[in-house]
Amino acid sequence: MARKQNQEKLASIYRSVEANPGRRPGWIARVLGLARSEVTRSLPVMDDYGYYLSEDERGGLWPFKKVGPR
Repeated sequence: MARKQNQEKLASIYRSVEANPGRRPGWIARVLGLARSEVTRSLPVMDDYGYYLSEDERGGLWPFKKVGPR
C-alpha cells in the first residue's frame, strides 16, 4: 500500500508543478500540505515514474515532456 501512496504523492507534486511552473520545492510543499523534505526527497525518483522535472539555477521546478527517438 505504501507504494501506491508514494505514487499518488509524486503525481500530486507533478500536477502542482505543472500548475505553478518555476516555484521552489518549499512553496509546492506548503500548497500540498507536505514537509519540504518530502518534496525534495521525492524529486530524484520522479522520472522513474514518468514525471519529468527540471530545476533552474534558482531552485525553481519546471515540468517537461521527454521526447522519444526520431
